[in-house]
Amino acid sequence: MSLPLTPDDITRRCNRLARIIADDLADRQTRDGNFPLPEFYAKGFACALWTELDAHRYKKNINRAFDALIAEVPDRTYHREFIKYALLAIPGLSKETRNSILKNARNLAPDVANWQILGLGNHQAKASSFFNKLLGLLHTGFIRYRYWRSPVFLDRPGCFSAQYHAFCAALFSDSPTPSDRVIASNATGLIAALVGDHGYANLLGRGAGQSFGAVCALYVLMKHGFSPQAEAVLYRLEEAILNAGTMPLNLLTARPLPENPGPANPQTPGWYSYNRHDDYLAFAGYWLHRAATLKPADSPAGQSIQSQLIFLKTTQSYHVQMALVGKQSFDVSSSPVIIAGHGQDAILLLPPTGGETDQQSLYTPTSTPLPMASDGQVGLFQKAQRVSKTEVRIQFSLAGKQGSRTLTFADDEICITDCCPDPVSGKPDLFRLLFNGELGLARISDHELFVARLGVRIHCDHPISIDQNDTYTAAGPAQRITAPGCNLAKLSIRWETRHV
Repeated sequence: MSLPLTPDDITRRCNRLARIIADDLADRQTRDGNFPLPEFYAKGFACALWTELDAHRYKKNINRAFDALIAEVPDRTYHREFIKYALLAIPGLSKETRNSILKNARNLAPDVANWQILGLGNHQAKASSFFNKLLGLLHTGFIRYRYWRSPVFLDRPGCFSAQYHAFCAALFSDSPTPSDRVIASNATGLIAALVGDHGYANLLGRGAGQSFGAVCALYVLMKHGFSPQAEAVLYRLEEAILNAGTMPLNLLTARPLPENPGPANPQTPGWYSYNRHDDYLAFAGYWLHRAATLKPADSPAGQSIQSQLIFLKTTQSYHVQMALVGKQSFDVSSSPVIIAGHGQDAILLLPPTGGETDQQSLYTPTSTPLPMASDGQVGLFQKAQRVSKTEVRIQFSLAGKQGSRTLTFADDEICITDCCPDPVSGKPDLFRLLFNGELGLARISDHELFVARLGVRIHCDHPISIDQNDTYTAAGPAQRITAPGCNLAKLSIRWETRHV
């Protein structure tokens, strides 16, 4: 039986990872101070990390990066809010140097929570004149009104992302305003519920599985005393670095970085066309170092986590998570995210699906886990509703007709019923669920499959097919289960061996 970890153990491990990343960034830096892959804000966060860890050791790297930052000409994609935030974190950096880097670039200020909170934090770092305080209060009120739905930070209005919820919580936890820090504490309770004992911090919404959200979750969990959950996230980060040889952008497919990483490369699933490896690497190192400097916090009191925006359930056999609202396919859970087992042995059974379909990625409409009509049209998510503590109902449209998916969650069984009662041109293919491709679905009969590794039996009241065509999830290649050519079908996922 292993002894429980102490806060010192966790901070030491965070510091070790931060130093590994700092050295990795130093090795990757080119002679002109840039990085070999395109990036938005890597130089700023790398400088903040290097300066905090050992300014003397990384002096050449820091100077090169500053030269490159000063030489950079801002364009319409210039991430001013992120760069300024990183520069403000560098001890002793003069205002003149900061201004020579930022020049006259304007904030992008999109209608996205984390960008707005970054802008607010940067503004609060200014001199505290009456006018600046007033602007800060107005901006804070706008952020709370538009993006805070206790205990949830919205990513964009009407949309949830576990990754950007964690980032917003991390930013608010550092706010000079006490009421902001109370909000951050409430938001962290939700993060703890999402993490559970399995350590997957961000499986819902935009950016599922990426290191960006995991390091922010780790930071706020440690800051608010959720030590078991923080250790679980830290284990996933360490495991990913061990498997990839670096901090991977996508923790769910941790592997060495190929020569041409990007959204079109099957070796880098979970990437979208705005992702930047070095941005996420430097960002992760910065937040890991911040986590390593935290003082031990008392364990929090029990919190009741309730939100109509998401559905969470944990049993002795599995964890399930669903995002019930959103505007894009990557915002919502057309099928549940299911983690089988517990602790370090937990594994994704149904990984997050999607990717930012308005950005280039491996993810295509054919990988949407909803029924498909005979002409190739894929179901379009309309809305989802929590019917009870054990049931969720999804409504979708297919070829202009209405359909429904009902999910019920028992202790050792999940049942999914797809129904297309209105006549559709030809009978549709139902379910089209994407299972983790690494698990290896074994066919028992026309109606039954088995996952020996997990002791999971999958049964359908119609014959089911398995295919791997255009089947990508955030966790990489998948196996798709379909009940072809029917209007109504019920599928059960049953655990025959409990994972206690």
